[in-house]
Amino acid sequence: MNIQKDSRAFVKSLHYISGVTLSVFIAFHLFNHLFALDGPDKHIQIMDQFRRVYRHPVVETFLLLVVLFQIVSGIRLIYKRHAQTVAEKIQVYSGLYLSFFLIAHVGAVLSARYIEHLDTNFYFAAAGLNYYPATFIFIPYYFLAVASISLHVSAIHYLKTKSQVMAVSIAIIGLSTSFVLIVAFTNSFQWFDMPIPYEKFIRSLF
Repeated sequence: MNIQKDSRAFVKSLHYISGVTLSVFIAFHLFNHLFALDGPDKHIQIMDQFRRVYRHPVVETFLLLVVLFQIVSGIRLIYKRHAQTVAEKIQVYSGLYLSFFLIAHVGAVLSARYIEHLDTNFYFAAAGLNYYPATFIFIPYYFLAVASISLHVSAIHYLKTKSQVMAVSIAIIGLSTSFVLIVAFTNSFQWFDMPIPYEKFIRSLF
C-alpha cells in the first residue's frame, strides 16, 4: 500500500514538474498568438523568432516527450481518483480536455508538417476558424483549449494555496485571452482569406 502511495506521489511530482515546463512553452506560444491582433504577418514574424529555439531538434524532442508524459501521467493520476470539491472537478475535467487537445493538436501539426508539407504558421491555425462550416467546430475547439489551460492552472493554484481571489483571477484572464485570440484569428469575425494550400487542407477535412 505504501509502495502504491509512494509511486503515485512520485508520478504526481513529475507530472507537476512537466506541467510547469509545458506551461512555460504554452505561455510563449499564446504570447506569440496575441500578435495576431496586429495581423498575420506580425504573428508569423514573431513565430519565426521563437522557432529558432523550440524548433531546435533537441528542444523540440524534449517538448514532445514532456507532452507525452503529461498526457500519460495525467490520465494515470485521474484513474481511480474521486474528485469531490469544485476545484478538484475543474482540475480533472480541464485536464481531460487538455489531454484530448494535446493529442489532436500535436498530431495535426506533425501530420501537416511531415505528410502535407505545410508550414504550420498562422494560416494553419486560422484555417479551421475561417472556413464554413469548420468554424462551428474549431471556434469552440480552440476556445476551450485556452480556457482549459487557465482553469487547470487556476484549480491547481487554489488547491495548493486556497487563494480564491488569485485562482478566480487566473481563470478570468484565461477566459478573456481565449476570446481575444478567437477575435484575432478570425479578423474580428470578419474572416480572413486563406492561402490556397491551407484552404485545400481544411476543405479535405470537410
